Amino acid sequence: MTDPCNYRPQLSVLIVGCGLCGLASALALAQAGHRVTIGAGIQLSPNATRLLQRWGVFEEVLQYAAQPEAGTFRSYRGDMLSQSLPVSHPTLVREEAPYIVIHRADLLRALLSGMERHGITLKLSSEVKEINFHKPSIRLSNDEVYEADLILGADGERSRCRGILLGREDPPHSPGDVVYRISVPTKNIAEGHAAWDLKRRCSVNFWMGPGGHVVSYLIQHDILNLVLVYTEGAGGKVMYGPQRADLDEFRSKIVNWDPVLHELINVPGSVCTKWTLFQIHEVIQWRHESGRFVLIGDAAHAILPCLAQGAAQAFEDAGVLGAIFSQPVGRDQIPDALRVFEEVRKPRASDVRHCTLEQKAMFALSDGPGQEERDAGLRAGADHGLFRWLWEYDAAESGREAWEAFLNKAREDGIEPRHDN
Repeated sequence: MTDPCNYRPQLSVLIVGCGLCGLASALALAQAGHRVTIGAGIQLSPNATRLLQRWGVFEEVLQYAAQPEAGTFRSYRGDMLSQSLPVSHPTLVREEAPYIVIHRADLLRALLSGMERHGITLKLSSEVKEINFHKPSIRLSNDEVYEADLILGADGERSRCRGILLGREDPPHSPGDVVYRISVPTKNIAEGHAAWDLKRRCSVNFWMGPGGHVVSYLIQHDILNLVLVYTEGAGGKVMYGPQRADLDEFRSKIVNWDPVLHELINVPGSVCTKWTLFQIHEVIQWRHESGRFVLIGDAAHAILPCLAQGAAQAFEDAGVLGAIFSQPVGRDQIPDALRVFEEVRKPRASDVRHCTLEQKAMFALSDGPGQEERDAGLRAGADHGLFRWLWEYDAAESGREAWEAFLNKAREDGIEPRHDN
């Protein structure tokens, strides 16, 4: 006989979007026993790698990733401000949940491998035409219809799902921030080169200056990823996704910056791309009133990359969802489960968003009292409290505790959970 308290029906889940959040959520829900169908360099902090461990894909991720052994904060002129960067600090990064850097394609490859092991169905080139929130179901542009117990909208910052949920167009907006990325082949950095130290060991390095900041780290063992986040202001050309850019354009943004950066730009074989950074307006409610649909990932809370939390926040969504739906959740309880999910995730995602904007402003200070105060704080490790709050968070544990608290409150109110088939 099945114990009704432990009975967990297998739910069918449709995930719109197969980026990092869509794939991670698919893994978390498939691991919880449900049937799932889904239609550049990146940094992963401990709050993300902790979840990759739980989902059973971390060993494969490590085949492609590198763990920074050091890190630095520098002024834009190259003056060393701190060599106690949080990414390698022993009280913030531990062996069981390290900080890693990896190429986005390699991370997707590892997640896809996990999907194959769990029998997750992936449908590519499937454009969603409409969503029936009450059935629930989705209709594709070819008029194919798919039904499920639950639909997750994980289709990124330019989410069609978000527009359908809100009943209006809700495109992302650009405040005028752009990213320049230079991929520098390390084979062309010889010993004695000004950037030799950046090649010989895995490290994450920041330069902060007027209008923006630069970060560098190794990916795929043979590429030095050099990224400039820069405020150009409104009115510039909008670029959706990376487009080729001239190295001189990058160079023009950092004229008086550290000579090491200019030496890197001059390394033979270096390739520059550029794209526009977008933000979305904070979404008041992620879920539909039917209780069978919810936005997740960038579709719900896209943020700027200044805290390296974009992927981590997507994984946190997946971690909370997976933890809740690994409990005995009946079909009639899906609306409650999504409400608990939103109550857990929405405040934290909002807090991370605001911290990201503050970090962006701090990184881009011009010379003066504010910059001097920032530099003194970095030397003293004043940012460690922020990263402890970010990185020690356990999304799966938060989801489990929140669902248990919901059930306990329901029992106190005389409502026993009912688990339908």
